[in-house]
Amino acid sequence: MSSDTRRESGPTTLVDAIEHLESVAFVPSKQRDTDASQLAKDIASRAYESGIPPAALERVIKILTTSNHLDQGTITTLIKNLYPLERVASNLVTQVVCCLGPSKNKPAPATQVQLLKWLILVYDFLEDKSHLSKLFAVLFNYLDMISLRKPLCQILSFITRRKHVKPFRIQALMELVVSSGGDERELVTLLKVFKNYCPDVIIGDLGVSGRKGLFFKHPDPEWTTHLKALQDTNLERLQASQPSTFQVVYRGLAKRSKMEAIVPGVQTSRVSHNHTSLEELRSVDHFIDKIDQIELPNQIISTMGDNISQKYLFLVHSETASRRLDDWLSSFLGDQLECAENRDDDDNDTLDYILSLCVVYVQYTKELPAPIASFLKSYFHVWNGKDHRSQIYHLLEYADIEDYDSARGALLAPLESAVLANMDPSQTSLLDFYCSLIRQWSVKLRTQPFTLEESQPLRRLISHAETLALSVLECPVASQDTSGGPDEPELEPEPVTLSVIELFCTLADVFSHASANGNIRLTIPLAPTIYSLVFTPANSIISIVCTVLSKYKAAFETSLATKELQAPNTTEALYPPDVVGQFNGYIMDICNLLWRNRGLNSDDPNALGCLISAPTTRAFAQYTQEIHNASRDRRREASFTYTISSMFSLSHHVALCNMSAACFADIEEERNMAEDQPKLKKPVTQKALSALEKEGGIKTTWQEYRVQMLDWLEATGSVGIGNLMRSTMKALRKE
Repeated sequence: MSSDTRRESGPTTLVDAIEHLESVAFVPSKQRDTDASQLAKDIASRAYESGIPPAALERVIKILTTSNHLDQGTITTLIKNLYPLERVASNLVTQVVCCLGPSKNKPAPATQVQLLKWLILVYDFLEDKSHLSKLFAVLFNYLDMISLRKPLCQILSFITRRKHVKPFRIQALMELVVSSGGDERELVTLLKVFKNYCPDVIIGDLGVSGRKGLFFKHPDPEWTTHLKALQDTNLERLQASQPSTFQVVYRGLAKRSKMEAIVPGVQTSRVSHNHTSLEELRSVDHFIDKIDQIELPNQIISTMGDNISQKYLFLVHSETASRRLDDWLSSFLGDQLECAENRDDDDNDTLDYILSLCVVYVQYTKELPAPIASFLKSYFHVWNGKDHRSQIYHLLEYADIEDYDSARGALLAPLESAVLANMDPSQTSLLDFYCSLIRQWSVKLRTQPFTLEESQPLRRLISHAETLALSVLECPVASQDTSGGPDEPELEPEPVTLSVIELFCTLADVFSHASANGNIRLTIPLAPTIYSLVFTPANSIISIVCTVLSKYKAAFETSLATKELQAPNTTEALYPPDVVGQFNGYIMDICNLLWRNRGLNSDDPNALGCLISAPTTRAFAQYTQEIHNASRDRRREASFTYTISSMFSLSHHVALCNMSAACFADIEEERNMAEDQPKLKKPVTQKALSALEKEGGIKTTWQEYRVQMLDWLEATGSVGIGNLMRSTMKALRKE
């Protein structure tokens, strides 16, 4: 078949189309018969669908990097669809870099810009990324070309390492920034990358705002995603055709590459004689042997993402390292604060990444660096209450609240205002944060020397958290946070009671140390909170509340019996009698409800009647009696006594009645009852047990049933009620 015939029929494959393009690309448009733009569209379509093999890609790059007669629209179509089917070879990278610059034999400036943007897109798909770094000097020298400056700055920020940062290059960059009037933020950002690698270099006032320097954004995420899909498909096809061949497959883009311009890897350029660097350490033993001869890395921020570096900084307490780290954080967070004040969310991912690193570092050192605290104080005034919320909570767990009023005014109050002002408020998340803060602060207090003086900041913090817990219980719908992440489905609302219970479990653990340290003094929960939880129709909640109260009770008894906590030469009690009396009231009310069948009774010593007034109790009793009478009139044979005093007992409580029935059924089964013997079909009461015995059923006493009920609950994991009853009721202490 002749060449003319093939042109008329059109290309049948990608290689055929590229061959056609090669034959017409260097022919003036008026002298060729073939439509080059149509050829480009054909190549672009095939490349988008299947990718371009290495050999074909090399031929297309050769056309694009040479002066030709293709119009700019055709060239743009080709470059935007250069989807390499495999890793981009280093010789193609060199070919693209060599085509840069002003010359008649080189492509037009617009083409050069597009080729540089293509290099940015395929940077994570290069066969050898270090090869591009070898061309650093060549790329840097082209910064004088204004048309190439933006993509060049982004590429240089990717490949800059400590060895590339030279004084003459810093000077050249500064001159370019000044000559541009500070309007080209890419230059400022590249200059900041240089400063990150050489923090000791002093950069004077360039006449630009700190906001000018931003971090580079990905030019086209969809393009990269499509390229990755093409390459993954090609790899799967190759593996399917060669199933017996073992091959290490590169999977996806490393998140590290996106942030390495901000937080580089640990690298130490200058190591003195008889010293070593952090990256040279090979084991824990090696680390211990060399701990006094370790040089700090070039970029101190790199230590925040490296475990061994964190251990080194924590153990040696280097003032130089701390100062350098504080300087870096102050500079970075200052820029981020300015960004937030301008309502620019472009760098949200960057701030999120750095704050996540800070969380890991702070959780290890157990101290909040001053620059982070200073940043948060200002950031809360412009924060939307939602972005980076988890990281902020984790960081503030280690905030210093020794001066509670200052911490409250500068950190805690603004935090609450921002979170609660959000369209999707989350009081439960705040409560969880306070729970963690109390836990961390109590740990810090326990490490301090023994003292008789109570920690007022801890007491005030606990008091505030308990008030918040009560408000959460009072407004459960408004306080639930059901929002997932941007790519996550909406979450089921978490019961707010769980957060409240978690707080009191934490307080119970904290107060268990009260007898060993006078810094920690017990505070009793708010009465409405306790009674709201006790009346919750869930056995697990009631059991946990009883466990918490039994721990409180043990802590009170141990503290009051500890002579070291008694102040000398004074008759003042460790805990005021009214506080102890109120706590005993909680215990007595719960015992009356669950054990003694005297619910809402306030006549017994210490009993508070669950703070329900006598008229209200009488109204409840009358209503219950009316319901009971109506039920007896309708179904006399199935009626049973149901009174206000027993409706919250082990047998009648809505959260425990099914368990009571199951427990008694097990008792009957253990007694090997005959099939014709009557079984109990009503709630267990003292009267019902007597009637069952008279009818020929099993014989058991009311006390035996209740003890077995406690044992049955403990066997199912609900140990709280049993713990509280056995520690309170004298008759049970022998059981």
